[in-house]
Amino acid sequence: MSSDVQALIESAVGGNKEDLRTLLTQFYDQNQMLNAATGNSWLQPTNNNKQKAQTKPPAQAGISVTGSNGSYQIQITNPAQAVSATIIHEISYSPIKSFGGNVTTLPQSSSTSYTVPSPGATVYFRFRSSFDGVTWNNYTLASTSTISSGLQSSASVEPNVPLNQTNYATVDSVASGSAANVRVYGSSLYKQYNAVRGQNSYIRPSATLINVPLGSNGYVAYDTNKNRFRFQQDLPSTFPDGWEPVGSVSVVEGGIPSLPTIDPIISGGGIVGYNVTNQGNGITGPLTIIITDPGGPGTGATAGQQTIVNGKLISVAPGNAGSLYDSHTVVTASGGVGTGSTGGGGSIGQNSGRLYVPRGVLPT
Repeated sequence: MSSDVQALIESAVGGNKEDLRTLLTQFYDQNQMLNAATGNSWLQPTNNNKQKAQTKPPAQAGISVTGSNGSYQIQITNPAQAVSATIIHEISYSPIKSFGGNVTTLPQSSSTSYTVPSPGATVYFRFRSSFDGVTWNNYTLASTSTISSGLQSSASVEPNVPLNQTNYATVDSVASGSAANVRVYGSSLYKQYNAVRGQNSYIRPSATLINVPLGSNGYVAYDTNKNRFRFQQDLPSTFPDGWEPVGSVSVVEGGIPSLPTIDPIISGGGIVGYNVTNQGNGITGPLTIIITDPGGPGTGATAGQQTIVNGKLISVAPGNAGSLYDSHTVVTASGGVGTGSTGGGGSIGQNSGRLYVPRGVLPT
């Protein structure tokens, strides 16, 4: 403290009003200079004599956003300041330029360097800055056009062999009354199977999951925490810690359909069409159509594509007409129940050593 200021303080304490005025004026001027440099202003009285800071936002910072390999790299350049002051930044992004929806906001931070993983995204970035996290300068777009993060390259990902897994399980289903049973087994029914994770191999039991809804699609996982199998509606729900995805299954349809009746249309000994005289009901899968000519020489005819709508057989297209058919020819329909499709593991290394799901089972 200078001797002049010390003398003013002593004089003011002694009751000299002019020296007190001079001292307070100098104090005010110094704080005005500091406020101008830091963007602050004087505290203002509010109710109950409390004080509330009134803070101006900082000058606009600079920003650079680039995307590559499935991530965004963000670099902020703080504005020049007369004194050292911490600046807080808030960064957000959206596929909509107006940021009218679908906005993701990063946590507020004084950091000037960020990496945001978002493979395959194409978005706009905006940001704003503040000294106190309350009063902000205006949002500024990092770019007037969208920025793409690109897709993540497998070459940039370190191999994670211990987490790669597969198995030798078969997962299928059979109808059981008003529901279905989903079966998990190894080389044959009721045989245990081998599960492989990284360099380790485990023996898993066979199992039957009962009361599974008919006609559903789902996925089976083995819960190593409770040593039991679980049937889930979607693939991501088979990924909790301690769970092993086993396979997918399209569960069979159930019930016994009312079968249709079909008459052949014969011309010149060949079957040139089919007349559906009774459409049947409750048909959930393709019918098996058998053509016979009791006591006759008819041979070689086949039925074509079936059209089934709302459980009813609408039509049967002609196939191979065959020859030598007569009025005794009989067309018989059977089956008509959806069979479902199986899933399960693949051999080690198949599909990069991960869960194998048959084509067409995963939702598009």
